[in-house]
Amino acid sequence: MADTDRGGGVNGPAPAAEATLGAHRCRACLGRRLIDVLDLGVQPIANRYVDAAERDEPEPAFPLRASACLDCALMQVPDRVPAEFFRHYLYVPSAAEGLRRHFSALAERLAVESYVPASGYLVDIGCNEGVLLRACAERGLRVVGVDPAENLIERVRAARIEVAGEYFGGRVADALRARHGRASVITTTNTFNHVDDLHEFVRAVRDLLADDGVFLVEVPHAADLLERNEFDTIYHEHLSEFSVRSLVELFGACGLEVYDVEALAVHGGSMRVWGQHARGPRRASAAVGHWLAEEEARGLFAPATYDAFRARVEDLRATLRAEIAALRAQGKRVAAYGAPAKGMTLLAYCGLGPDEIAYVADRSPLKQRRLTPGTGIPIVSPERIADDPPDVLLVLAWNYLDEIAHQQADFVRRGGRFLVPIPTPRFVGGATAAP
Repeated sequence: MADTDRGGGVNGPAPAAEATLGAHRCRACLGRRLIDVLDLGVQPIANRYVDAAERDEPEPAFPLRASACLDCALMQVPDRVPAEFFRHYLYVPSAAEGLRRHFSALAERLAVESYVPASGYLVDIGCNEGVLLRACAERGLRVVGVDPAENLIERVRAARIEVAGEYFGGRVADALRARHGRASVITTTNTFNHVDDLHEFVRAVRDLLADDGVFLVEVPHAADLLERNEFDTIYHEHLSEFSVRSLVELFGACGLEVYDVEALAVHGGSMRVWGQHARGPRRASAAVGHWLAEEEARGLFAPATYDAFRARVEDLRATLRAEIAALRAQGKRVAAYGAPAKGMTLLAYCGLGPDEIAYVADRSPLKQRRLTPGTGIPIVSPERIADDPPDVLLVLAWNYLDEIAHQQADFVRRGGRFLVPIPTPRFVGGATAAP
């Protein structure tokens, strides 16, 4: 398997991405004031973990770049890769204890605060293996899932939960409305940023949502991405990184409105945005205006903000490569913990492969015994850390650092250290704070 570099494809020239609205206009507000933000080179598809038996076969790779809208502060990957790459999906939230707790708390709130009446039901779009659906069903809520990943929806059906194995859109909304009526709650958690035609998606939500229903979106906040240097959350599947302004504009263009916003701790900083039909029954919270004002104050509409972000990311890459080179020069061995899609962006952009990283440990059995896309590092069970301990673990799943540190307490007690790359490379644990 050839390494991914910034000048060409993986084992051959890069195929063309599919042209989309995002190549010329903002996906949210449809504005044309777009600026280039970051070029991450030609990269493989982050969630396309490679079977070890296919290590020598060509891997598809595409240019990966990001732009930003100066009108609404949406950050977007202009072009998308073919949709069939996501019919078999290896990311599952159940591998992270923090996410299970998060979805359990959300389900409890929806049940206790009666968002779903006895006559109503909840639709989770991008339901994955059904962690939120099961948590809601356990609390007596009627639920339906939507997800195109054929390998994951079988887990949902095994729990006797109805799921539509398709990409959500007008046709799916019409079918669900005909079968069940209009939904009391529609949720999409860290799926909305995968959608190319946001307007078609939101119009389908509008048509499926009950008059007094709630549309609940959880996504990272673009301001956090910029300020914390979270460039690795940009990959081909993540077509958009949202601001509140972008969601206000998008919802408004499609007959919905944002009425509340909450900050979340998951995924390195996210937001939960509550929507309803325009002029719906709930009064808009003061939080909406506060978030909008904060985005202005944080410079989301100024080109200089994005120039500074790009410079910091380039510095981060140089620093991380230098730290790992210094460790290797001292005879230290480096492995990595976590194989999230964001980690694949980081490895590829920083040019880190098997020569630098011995292996990547990940708790998901779906990823184990595979290779990281493009860079070809073996993915193994975390048990490997005790059996074949490195000196340093590069934490690719940095948003779960506390959880990982707890799980790997023995590694730290033996003198092991974590190298955390975001927001800037730093060492955690061990006898000293630096090599």
